[in-house]
Amino acid sequence: MGGVAGTVTASKQIMRQLSNRFGIVGESQAMTESMTKLLQVAPTDLTVLITGETGTGKEVFAHALHELSTRKKAPFISVNCGAIPETLLESELFGAEKGAYTGATEQRKGFFEAANHGSIFLDEIGEMPVGTQVKLLRILESGEFSRLGSSVSQKVDVRLIAATNRDLLYDVRRGRFRQDLYFRLNSVNIHLLPLRKHADDIPALVDYFAQRTADRNHLEYQGIDPEALQVLEQLPWHGNIRELRNVIETLVTLEQGAHITRQLLSAYLPKTDDQPVENPRALVKLSDIHYQPETADMQTLYRTLLQLAGDVSEMKNVLRHLLSLTFEHQGNGVASTPMNTETPPGKKTEEESISSSESLSSDLNLGRIERVAIEMALRRTQGSRREAARLLGISERTLYRKIDEYNLQ
Repeated sequence: MGGVAGTVTASKQIMRQLSNRFGIVGESQAMTESMTKLLQVAPTDLTVLITGETGTGKEVFAHALHELSTRKKAPFISVNCGAIPETLLESELFGAEKGAYTGATEQRKGFFEAANHGSIFLDEIGEMPVGTQVKLLRILESGEFSRLGSSVSQKVDVRLIAATNRDLLYDVRRGRFRQDLYFRLNSVNIHLLPLRKHADDIPALVDYFAQRTADRNHLEYQGIDPEALQVLEQLPWHGNIRELRNVIETLVTLEQGAHITRQLLSAYLPKTDDQPVENPRALVKLSDIHYQPETADMQTLYRTLLQLAGDVSEMKNVLRHLLSLTFEHQGNGVASTPMNTETPPGKKTEEESISSSESLSSDLNLGRIERVAIEMALRRTQGSRREAARLLGISERTLYRKIDEYNLQ
């Protein structure tokens, strides 16, 4: 018994160190497993793939992996692959010679050279173009790379940590991600569950964020009521830990560290109109759809279409439900986008788009449905590709590629 108690105590001490040093907070089984794997793999040079929804703390884990490794005195370079235009990503990662492309007026080092002997964190690696994936695989296998515009090979010693909120195995099956690179990246996988799957960590997270915010603003945090905590534990938290942190930091700052009651908390919580409709056979349950006019419907629709698998009949029901929610909401005049009364030549009206969407249910062809979703987003935003990408929940780069693929104007 003494040995078991000693192990538990040691485990809690380690978790406390991770909390104090890196802000990794949680004592649930899910978090304990993720933190244990972090501690096991950190001292090694193994490539690590961190997966999980947006806001679950993937970059925090990546930084901890570096700081707990033998490379901690060398650089840690963080790169968001989805935020760099496709045409520039390769030169940003591997560098470029003078004259390699228009505007390349001098030789420049890439992120891999800058991270030599340290670690490089590639966030949103699922957004990386296939051509760049080939070069990444080469550097993982041999440590060799060439700057853009050069045929001379160079070597670096870099540990790679990657992260994604996408299902890379699904992208492999769709031909969007190289299988050999996927297996090379997935040497060790640390999967971070969404906050709603380990809500018992919310009290500890609230205390951590509140106390840190109070200290930063020279305030005295006066605690939180159990009823307020219960409310927080029952929310879906689609933005995960990041969303919870934002709520607590805003509340503590504006209320000057005041004791958090249920009534006080309600003024800072996101407003939702969720009315769950459970169907255990559905691929996507309607209770998992966080309904917000305009944005959430389009994002859920698009991501659902990209991840189609399993029961086709249930997916038809989900598609019809999402479409009906979108256009019923517009019909009620809430958050609708003004539309021109005249339809330009070659453009579909909203009614025609709904009709074409319904006709897709006969065969549920992925390409046709994806095209309709993009057309709907572009029409709703009056052609603004940036806003359309936001509605669909994808990067502008991905949207431009899809527009070219489907020959949309």
